[in-house]
Amino acid sequence: MMDRSDRSDRLDRSDRQDHEPGMYARTPSPLKQMEEQTAEARRLFDRLLETAADQRMTLAASEELRNLRLADLLLEESLELQPAEPLLSEELASLGFQIATQPYETCLASRVDDAKARASVLIGGARRLAGDRAGAEEAFRCAVTYLTCPPDSIERGFYCQQLAALRRDQGRDDEATGLLWRAALIYNENSDLLEEGACLAELGFLFVADDQVHRAVLPLSRACEVLDLHRDATLAVLTRLALAVCHARLGDADKAQRILKAARTMYSRIADSSRQLAHVTWMEGKVAAFTANLEDAPGLLDTARKAFVQQGRLYDAAFAGLDLAAVLARTGRLESLHFIIHDVVEGFRADVGQVGVLRVLGTVESALLRGRRAELEEIITAAGERLRRYRRNPLLVFEGMTMSQSSRPSSSPLGASA
Repeated sequence: MMDRSDRSDRLDRSDRQDHEPGMYARTPSPLKQMEEQTAEARRLFDRLLETAADQRMTLAASEELRNLRLADLLLEESLELQPAEPLLSEELASLGFQIATQPYETCLASRVDDAKARASVLIGGARRLAGDRAGAEEAFRCAVTYLTCPPDSIERGFYCQQLAALRRDQGRDDEATGLLWRAALIYNENSDLLEEGACLAELGFLFVADDQVHRAVLPLSRACEVLDLHRDATLAVLTRLALAVCHARLGDADKAQRILKAARTMYSRIADSSRQLAHVTWMEGKVAAFTANLEDAPGLLDTARKAFVQQGRLYDAAFAGLDLAAVLARTGRLESLHFIIHDVVEGFRADVGQVGVLRVLGTVESALLRGRRAELEEIITAAGERLRRYRRNPLLVFEGMTMSQSSRPSSSPLGASA
C-alpha cells in the first residue's frame, strides 16, 4: 500500500508536469500546432507583400521564407483573385512557386510537387485571363512536370478544369468537354461538390453555345443544386440563365420563366464586370426570343451585341447579331444587316476571324437583298451553324477554295493578281 509520503511525491511530480517546462511538458495538440503554423505563415505573408514589388521574388527565395504553409496561402489568395485581377494573381502564384522551389526535407517531396503544380496552373489561368494564350500554354506544360500525385487527386482535377478553360478560349471545344468531364468526375470522387458543380456548369455553357441544349439540361440542373455556395457567385446566376435558355429553346416557356425569375433575385451577387453583365443581358434576350417576348428581345440582344463589340469579343458579337436578326425577321422589321456588318468591320481587326464572320453575315444580307424573306429563319439557323464551325476552326473560311483558284497564274510579273 502506498504511504502518505509516496502520495505526496506523486502529487508534486504531477504539479511540476503541469507548470514546469522540460521532460514533463505536454506536447501541443495537432490543432494548436496548425494554428501556430498558420499564424507564422500569415506573418510572413504580410511581410512579403509589404516589401517593394521588385524585391519580393528575392525575399521569396530567402531561407526566412522557406515555409510551405506560406506557399499555400499565396496560392489560395491567387485563386481568389481570378478572374478579377489576373496580373496580381500571377504574381502571387509565382511567389508561391519560388517558395516551393527552395530545398525541403525528402518527406515533403509530394507537398512540394503539389504546390509547384498548382502554382503553374494558376499562372496559366492568370495568363489566359490576361489574353496571353501562348504564355498560358507554357505554364500548363510546366505544371505537367510536377503532377506526380495520384490520377484521382484534387490537383489533377484542378489542372483539367483550368486547362479546359484555355481549350475553350482556343475554340477546341471537344478537348474542353473531355477535360471538364474528367475534372467533374475527380471532384465527385473527392466529395468536392462545389467544384464538381462548377465543371458541370461550364459543360452546360459549352453545349448551349453549340446549340446542343438537350445535352446541356442535365449538367446545368445538377450544377444549380450546389452552386449557390460557390466562391464565384456570378457562376450560379449564369448557370440558371443558361438553364432558362435551354427550357425556352425546348419549348417549355413556363419553366424557363420560373428559372429566369429565380436568377433575377440573385443579380445583386453578379461581379461588377462589363463582360459578365453583357453575358447576362444576352441570356435574358435569348430567353425573351425563345418565349416569343418580341417586345423586349430586340433591345436586350442589341445591347449585348454592342457590349461585345466594345469588349472585342468577335464571335459573341456575331452570335448576338444573328439572334437579333432572327427576332427582327420574325417581327418583319429586318431590312438589312448593314448595321451589324458595319460594327464588325469597324470594331475588329482584319484577320481570318473577321473574314469568317463577315462571310456568314453576308449570306444573310444576300438573302435579304434577293427578297428571300420566307426562308430567313432557315438561312439564319444555317448561318449560326456555319459560324460555330468557324469559331472552332477559323481557317475553315478558306474551305471550298479550289487548287485552280489558289494557283491561277497572274499577268503580273510579281505573281500578284491584277
